[in-house]
Amino acid sequence: MLRLSTLSQSPKEAVVAVYGRIAGPDIALLEREVEVWLERTEHLVLDLEGVRFIDEAGAGKLRRWIDQGMTLHDGSPFLRAQLQEYDLG
Repeated sequence: MLRLSTLSQSPKEAVVAVYGRIAGPDIALLEREVEVWLERTEHLVLDLEGVRFIDEAGAGKLRRWIDQGMTLHDGSPFLRAQLQEYDLG
C-alpha cells in the first residue's frame, strides 16, 4: 500500500513524503497525485525515506518526472541501490 504526506508546500516548492512501495497498482495512485502537485507548484520534491521498493514501471514514472524537473530526496541504502540500478540516483 502506498501513502503520501505533504511535508511542506508553497507556490515555489512542495515536498511530499512517499511511504510503501512504488510498484504495481500503486503507481497509478502516485501518478495521479504527482500530476496534481506538478500543476500546483514550480518544483516538486519526493521524499523517499519511507519507500521500501520500486519496480521497473515505478522507476520509469520517476524518470519521466525527473525529466520534468522533480527531485528525489533520501531513501534507505537498499532504495538508493535500486535507484542506481535504474540510473536514477
